[in-house]
Amino acid sequence: MPKQTVPVINALGLHLRASSKLSQLATRFPCEVWLSRNNKRVNAKSVLGVTMLAAGKGTDVPRREVVAEESPQEVERLYNAVRSVDEEFERMRRDLGQEVAAELRAFLDLQAIVLHDPLLIEATRDRILSEHCNAEWALVQQYETVAEQFDSIDDEYLRERRADVRQIVERILKAMRHPDGGHRIALPTEQHQQDGHTQLPWILVAHDIAPADMLLLKEHSFAGFATDTGSPTSHTAILARSLGLPAVVGLQTLHRLVKQGEPIIVDAEAGVVLGSIDAPIRSIYEVRQAEQAVARSRLVRLKNVAAQTLDGETVRLLANLDLPSDAATAIDVGCQGVGLFRSEFLYMNRHDPPSEDEQFEAYRRVVVAMKGRPVTIRTLDSGADKDVPSVSAHRDTPSNPALALRAIRLCLAEPELFLTQLRAILRASAHGPIKLLVPLVSGPQEMVAARKLIATAMNQLSDRKQKFDAAIPIGAMIEVPAAALAIDGLLPVVDFASLGTNDLIQYTLAIDRADGDVAHLYNPLHPAVLRLIRDVIKACLKQDVPVSVCGEMAGDPDLTRLLLGFGLREFSMHPAQVLLVKQEVLRTKASECAKQSSRILKQGDPGKLSALLTKWNQERDHISG
Repeated sequence: MPKQTVPVINALGLHLRASSKLSQLATRFPCEVWLSRNNKRVNAKSVLGVTMLAAGKGTDVPRREVVAEESPQEVERLYNAVRSVDEEFERMRRDLGQEVAAELRAFLDLQAIVLHDPLLIEATRDRILSEHCNAEWALVQQYETVAEQFDSIDDEYLRERRADVRQIVERILKAMRHPDGGHRIALPTEQHQQDGHTQLPWILVAHDIAPADMLLLKEHSFAGFATDTGSPTSHTAILARSLGLPAVVGLQTLHRLVKQGEPIIVDAEAGVVLGSIDAPIRSIYEVRQAEQAVARSRLVRLKNVAAQTLDGETVRLLANLDLPSDAATAIDVGCQGVGLFRSEFLYMNRHDPPSEDEQFEAYRRVVVAMKGRPVTIRTLDSGADKDVPSVSAHRDTPSNPALALRAIRLCLAEPELFLTQLRAILRASAHGPIKLLVPLVSGPQEMVAARKLIATAMNQLSDRKQKFDAAIPIGAMIEVPAAALAIDGLLPVVDFASLGTNDLIQYTLAIDRADGDVAHLYNPLHPAVLRLIRDVIKACLKQDVPVSVCGEMAGDPDLTRLLLGFGLREFSMHPAQVLLVKQEVLRTKASECAKQSSRILKQGDPGKLSALLTKWNQERDHISG
């Protein structure tokens, strides 16, 4: 029998998505395919077997003895339940629509693969036939066998994937208990007024929420959710962030403490859930909600007001977007365009990089939705805290991901990957104004190399007779201190510049903002950071090169006047922050900002500099109040 030894170089090992790809490949061959590691041997056509090779118990159900003649009926009950769950997944796929995040579809596809895994379903069938037991018992016993093997895995990420299998088992059990389809979640549409108080929205509290069920929350009146389980690496937590739902996870036993219909408060900002709410606590949170609602209603009035300072300086307010569907939100708050579309979401949580046509359609949807407003698309910015396994799986894990082969460095090292994306962006430029932004540029040599590949992509499209904007603006993201310090040498090879302050702060202060031990050192108001930002803006204005800020600093209203004082006139931020920043612009004189910003920046001590800015903002609030 032929044998081959291969190394696993994926940073996450053979996790479920990687295992599913390997298993799908194995099923193409009519022969048996086996994998072995450390004297353990599994069927390569089983995604669960492959995952466990790389790497409480199930729901309580009673055991029921069945005579041998009844065993085939129990197997049929199992298969009927699997088909029922499969049909439910298919309905979800149809209902998702085209605007849903790519990772949501990937999660659903992954659960469908686990649903048909032979280590779960075929092994359960074998238990029914050999042990003459009911299908529910056999399924739970097989799950416990699988779960024990997951528990023995050292890697935390892989160990947590046991929850994906449990969620599938629970769905099958529900389908067996309710073969008429009654296992589906009855989702509320309305909550009546109680005790004279304002109508309360529904909050979902559960031990765990399957990723597939998370998709249903989008279309119903849940205001948020809380779970006993969950961690930053769990699929449900990832989906919650993607859907923008306020959530508190990892609460251990919450679902056993909360009764159906009981009023609770989910404070996602504080990371707590409050129960047994007395009148004073309820009143405090109702006042907070009312204050937030009033503030939002006042801000909405600014939507169609031109962003202009008191002394007539025009300011452009743009949106940072992650998904094509976010464009509608940007339009609703009056954004003048998209200053940053993060393209890497298309590459995440999938087996292979997206095709040219898939990317083109995503970019085209954003451009069309923005109705003629310019859209800046950042090319693939993977690496560091944004690992994309579909791109990096074949590479060794770097010792320092933040300083490794990422963003434009990766794209230049993988020209075919880069060319595929460039062709998709260029094709979308035929449908509306697009600007192309290259991330993590450290010097002119990278921009020159990137421009050569852009020219190649244009030639390829010309050979195909496909339309594109031959004059598409090409810019650099300034987030490496080297690029900021030597900005004069970079400007001749760019059409515009965008300051990515998140990474610029990180690299300037030599800290990993994702590391809790040093996160407190992440300081946007460090004089070194502010002077770099000021100098880049000043150099761009001198050379008549458009410049914007697209990091978190752009959306912080307490920094708006400081940035205006540096000469910035283009801010790009999350749509939720646009009206807050516009409010600051409307009550500010740009000429006064220039003088005050210059005075503040003379302070070399970060603490004293922050105090000066706070005092300036307090004077503003006093005058406006």
